[in-house]
Amino acid sequence: MRFSTKIISFAAVPAILFVLGLASSIGSLVNTREEFDRYINSEQAVERGLSEMYAQGLQMGQALRNVVLDPSNPRALENLKAAQSAYEAAYAQSAAIAKGTAFEPGLSQLPALRTIHAKTQEKVLALVADKGDAVSVLNKEETPAWRELRGALLKQREVAV
Repeated sequence: MRFSTKIISFAAVPAILFVLGLASSIGSLVNTREEFDRYINSEQAVERGLSEMYAQGLQMGQALRNVVLDPSNPRALENLKAAQSAYEAAYAQSAAIAKGTAFEPGLSQLPALRTIHAKTQEKVLALVADKGDAVSVLNKEETPAWRELRGALLKQREVAV
């Protein structure tokens, strides 16, 4: 092998290794970015949705208690309806994002719990309108229904985090 060939090979081999290393690094960087985007757009979005549902559940409870305390206050009923709508919107958005992911089975359990919770809220509202024992139903039925829904929400949030 001639001297000039050796010099060229000593320069070319490190240059080729450098280009291969650079290509590998860029590929890894692109992969990391895609995984981070997936995390933000799926797992993090589901977690935000679960947090929003939890917050709206708390808001529903407070608004319902305000209706029981002062049935003539129209703002309390408006707050309850707004919180119910916001909960449903957060659920719909989270369910759409979770489709086909590991979160889908857990989120699919929430509508049944929310239906039970909503029925107990309606029962309390009916008793308030009829001057019935709304406080007793609130304590014995609505609060336990909320606790079950809250437990499921918190369990799903732990999975999402």
